[in-house]
Amino acid sequence: MTSGKWMRNFIGAVVLITALLGAAVAVLDPFFHYHAPLPGFYYRLADQRSQNDGITRHFSYDAMITGTSNTDNFKTSEFDALFGVSSIKVPYPGASFHEVSANMEKGLATHDVKIVVRSVDDSYLIESADAMHSDMGEFPTYLYDSNPFNDIRYYLNRDVLFGYCLPMIKNRLTGTAGGVESFDSYSADDPDTQYGKEQALDGVDGFPAPAKQHPLTQSEAQMVRDNVTKNIVEPAKAHPETTFYCFIPPFSIVRWGTMWSEGTLERQIEAQRIAMSLMLGCANIKLFSFSENTGLTTDLSNYKDAVHYSPEVSSELLQWMKDGDYQVTEDNMEELLSFEKKFYGSYDYQSLMND
Repeated sequence: MTSGKWMRNFIGAVVLITALLGAAVAVLDPFFHYHAPLPGFYYRLADQRSQNDGITRHFSYDAMITGTSNTDNFKTSEFDALFGVSSIKVPYPGASFHEVSANMEKGLATHDVKIVVRSVDDSYLIESADAMHSDMGEFPTYLYDSNPFNDIRYYLNRDVLFGYCLPMIKNRLTGTAGGVESFDSYSADDPDTQYGKEQALDGVDGFPAPAKQHPLTQSEAQMVRDNVTKNIVEPAKAHPETTFYCFIPPFSIVRWGTMWSEGTLERQIEAQRIAMSLMLGCANIKLFSFSENTGLTTDLSNYKDAVHYSPEVSSELLQWMKDGDYQVTEDNMEELLSFEKKFYGSYDYQSLMND
């Protein structure tokens, strides 16, 4: 065999193998980019940004839980039982309002969605309405658009092939039952996750008193208006048939203390006032805030860090929203914000550092 013929055969073999590997990814489609899950194969849910778009487009549901990592521990089984729905959970840890909204609107456009439960993290109120967060890595836009030419990044992806497809084939050959990982466990904390004071205070050296509290500037206030209007209020008004349960996550006293110490507490409360007023102007948004439940926010056994709470707390939040507890209305909004300013603005944060 001549060297030229050998090279042509070698190249041909490489092309054939590459095509077969790509075809395996396209057919099995572990990120649901092309279709719903195939029967007989077990689909692991482990990559929110890569899998959520396909879940939103191709799964069957009439309700959804979405938001940041503060929805990670919500259980769709509990949601379904409480609200009488069939739901998906599509959390986006560290996501901006824009990132969450883009996926949510795709669900609203492709399904008859009765209820959306969505976290509204006040940490991300004061930013551009089109913000994309890069701290979680490059956003896989090739999985979200309709351009077939950039899909090569999907079906020739080593991580997809060896981390998802080959285990799926192995499981099928060894008789593992097909299906999809439960949304209850999708993105949820590991069973061995530790909660408590040590975890909530990790990295915190103390709470030095601030020189002053910084007010919300006019430009920041406009950012809040634009952000909330575009990503929360406008989608809700466009879908009056859907009820939106929007909740401000109950961050721990440690995070409140950090804001107080940095002099941003009153700034944040004013941003909340603007956001709440906008959401309360929309008839199909039900807004909830749990900051008055100081038994929750000051009990650090509920937290794995300053902002993330346990699965048990997540279950309570769903029940409270179903029961209408801690709902923010036009009648009680100012009272709530006054409480936040008084309680969290005068708390003895340094006492948290005591053993």
